[in-house]
Amino acid sequence: MPNAVSQPGGYALGAQAGEAAIRQVVTDAGFTRFRRVAETPFNHVYEARP
Repeated sequence: MPNAVSQPGGYALGAQAGEAAIRQVVTDAGFTRFRRVAETPFNHVYEARP
């Protein structure tokens, strides 16, 4: 997290970013398809496709 804060771009999301923030970063990067493919009490797994 401290390294992300020191970098340009403003994407200092950390481990608790949430799906909406991750989706925004992924779509800003040019991916057009984004979905959650798996979920556990501790993890979410996302798929991003061009």
